[in-house]
Amino acid sequence: MLEVIGINKHFRGVHALKNVTSTFYDGEIHGLVGENGAGKSTLMKCVAGVYHPDSGVIKLDGQEVHFTSPIDAYKAGVRIVHQELSLIRSLSIAENIYIHQFRNAGPLKAVQRKALEAKAQAMLEEWNIHVDASQLVSQISMGVRQLVEIARELSSGGKLIILDEPTSSLTFKEIEQLFTTLLLLKSKGYAIIFISHRLSEVMELVDRVTVLRDGEMMATEEKKNLSPRQMVNLCAGKQMTTLFPKTECSIDGVALEARGISGEGFNKLDLEVHWGEILGIAGLVGAGRSELVRAIYGVNPLKSGEILIEGKPVVINNALDAVRNDIGFLSESRGIEGIFPEMSVSLNLVVLKIKDIVKGLFMNTKKVNAKTQRLVKSLNIISADPVVQKISELSGGNQQKVVLGRLLGSTPRILILDEPTRGVDVGNKCEIHSIIGNFVKAGGAVIMVSSEIDEVIGVSDRIMVLCEGDHVSTFNREDFDKEELLLCMMNLNQPA
Repeated sequence: MLEVIGINKHFRGVHALKNVTSTFYDGEIHGLVGENGAGKSTLMKCVAGVYHPDSGVIKLDGQEVHFTSPIDAYKAGVRIVHQELSLIRSLSIAENIYIHQFRNAGPLKAVQRKALEAKAQAMLEEWNIHVDASQLVSQISMGVRQLVEIARELSSGGKLIILDEPTSSLTFKEIEQLFTTLLLLKSKGYAIIFISHRLSEVMELVDRVTVLRDGEMMATEEKKNLSPRQMVNLCAGKQMTTLFPKTECSIDGVALEARGISGEGFNKLDLEVHWGEILGIAGLVGAGRSELVRAIYGVNPLKSGEILIEGKPVVINNALDAVRNDIGFLSESRGIEGIFPEMSVSLNLVVLKIKDIVKGLFMNTKKVNAKTQRLVKSLNIISADPVVQKISELSGGNQQKVVLGRLLGSTPRILILDEPTRGVDVGNKCEIHSIIGNFVKAGGAVIMVSSEIDEVIGVSDRIMVLCEGDHVSTFNREDFDKEELLLCMMNLNQPA
């Protein structure tokens, strides 16, 4: 179905793809793995017409193709679901699904919304996505957005489906649903390219694996010929000991406490996190995890209840109030709420300390550069030149480290992290968890939401489980059990 032969691509002097050659067959799910910056997304964007290779050949169905735009690739049957979702938040789900058809409506023809919504609703039901098609995208959770975007691309024809980190915001139940759909498409002869950092998913789903490292192809093998450890070693170029390093800390008094708080998506919850502790929050999409932490930070309004820091009630009506109380927040939506894409890496790192680096109308570039270099070095951020390079040009993992570095640079005492390693490779995952571990070891407190159960179990000291907005259970570290945790997330079995 697809051949890439000798593909090369440069960005600002960085050789992003180095003579990459691989073959992708119809009726096959092909895994594409590698660390952030390895070239996976860049290669697929060349295939999808987003980028133009500097050299090399792309063949589709045996014919050489030269896509000048994503529209050309779309017409040729290439479908790509990007890691950073492309749904338009101000439009409804139905409008997003059928937006490609609007160009034929004509200037005097109104969009028939009721018919559009009915058609979209039927399609969503076909894919077992239970959501109202008339809802605005801004009103649905990140996990549902991911499912809607995947359904949109899978329902619009095509023959080559590229999925870039499709499960990063999905729960295990939604992942099973997606895998069932992909296996059905495989049986119908589609070629599916599955990009993921979750090697357990790769081992479960794919037929063959291509491993990239630093823009070079390290291996293309049938899955049965590669163990997860071999894959990790090929990706990283070094031995990886543990994916979720646990930093042992001494846990002290209560840092932040919530009493009887309610908001959109959660009901009368009590929560506390101690100094030196990582409190994990687990639950299915729709359980109210993100809504809870966003309300604590002041992004979403609280309907009732109170928040206390070190036993003293505080009023947090907005993010500025949270910052004044030494709370930092990392959003699950890095592309929309985490980065300033047109600003440099340097400015993204120091923007929370703008008062310290601006005097009058002028920016103190020496202070900016000193702060930038310190954070870039301590967080191992890979950038050609952080002073001039836009953050949007970095890999997803390095973008995430910049956002985390910005928070740490503002010297918070409490961190709220919503999906801190979403779309991040195994190497950067280890680094991010080491950074978080050092933060709590220094006496900080962390509340962490993650859809990856192994991550929650691996780094948390306690786990709070939510189901449909209710607190159903809390696990202490010595009692962590993956099966029991999953049952509680579905509210099927609650331990005493």
